[in-house]
Amino acid sequence: MVVQQYAPTDPGLRLTDPTLYAHGDPHAVWAGLRRDCPVSWHDEPGHEGFWAVTTYAEGLDVLTDSRRFSSTRGTFLRPNLSDPFPGGGRMMTLTDPPRHGVLRGVLGRLFTPRASRSFQDRAKEVAHRLIGAVTDAGTCDFVNDVAARYPLAVTAELLGVAPGDVDRVASYTSTAADNIVDIDGSTAQQAHLEVLQYYSEVLEDRRSSPGDDVVSAFALAQAEGLDISDEEIILTCDNLVVAAGETTRQVTGAGLLALLDAPEQAEALRRGEISHRRAVEELLRWSAPVNHIMRTAVTDTEIAGVPIRAGQAVSVWLPSLNRDESVFERPMEFLLDRHPNRHASFGGGGHFCIGAPLARLMISALLDELVDERIEIALAGPPRRIPSYITGGLDRLPVTVTSC
Repeated sequence: MVVQQYAPTDPGLRLTDPTLYAHGDPHAVWAGLRRDCPVSWHDEPGHEGFWAVTTYAEGLDVLTDSRRFSSTRGTFLRPNLSDPFPGGGRMMTLTDPPRHGVLRGVLGRLFTPRASRSFQDRAKEVAHRLIGAVTDAGTCDFVNDVAARYPLAVTAELLGVAPGDVDRVASYTSTAADNIVDIDGSTAQQAHLEVLQYYSEVLEDRRSSPGDDVVSAFALAQAEGLDISDEEIILTCDNLVVAAGETTRQVTGAGLLALLDAPEQAEALRRGEISHRRAVEELLRWSAPVNHIMRTAVTDTEIAGVPIRAGQAVSVWLPSLNRDESVFERPMEFLLDRHPNRHASFGGGGHFCIGAPLARLMISALLDELVDERIEIALAGPPRRIPSYITGGLDRLPVTVTSC
């Protein structure tokens, strides 16, 4: 492969330009990179240089090989990549083996497929209640009125959030996620500080009154001798609660728009002619909740013959992996009955999303409500995409919801 720098003349095609994601066509840019330069160097204004990987095999190579690519310097691109990332080496998502495996092992039993199934009834009840509320109202912004409220309403107990605190914590996590590009900005920082303060209080409570949640699991492991600080516990809880909300929020928001654009497929799903499980996987493939995951090269190495120097940032663009023509047939089409569907929306390797079983269950329960024959959903205005090279999806989806 010829090593080359991809430097489009149109500034709107910069991978770190938020306007590309709000108003442009990032999939066209990624398709061009997959075709011409799957491992490309980007030196963009206001950002330190970074590598972009846009093909499936090469992307998973980066995400699954922690010996060559580290998570400790951050998992998203930012202007000053050489600055230490807050929580690096301490937050679970920002650790490498063997430390990552130790921290993940503490929570493993809470996120197994079997454990996730215990939330089935709760997910159905919350989904039915939220859709019922917007049906009564007639119109809503689906992203903020349903998709943003749904995840934490289902998982609050697991994440250590008291029922009476769900709305408050959800507002913090939404603010933190909505400002994720401006990691050093005051709005995002303040939202994360509120979450951290909340979990510091929860941690103290769980030491005397443990439950069956992530905070209690860490507190008990700490009491039994695990070398983990309060700061590490609180940082990891902050990451979990924000990530849990964003995954389901973005997939269901963008997924509903895709369903509205494909009414024949939605009707086939409603009639039981399409596998529900396959439909969930296609929603995940189509609407990856994050645009990229970053790793840092630990040593001089190469990706598909392209030399990478130690210390350089390597970004893997998940929506591009999910549309790799060498892996997916008709990748640019939304096909609810797609099979096989080896999408990369949950990442890969040791950092594969720990909450994947629960996310699938919640998406499935809400999908049931969205295709229910007793309601009809229609667009009530233009959707609005998130202006972010980090978070994928929509931040506004006005719809009407009426009883049939």
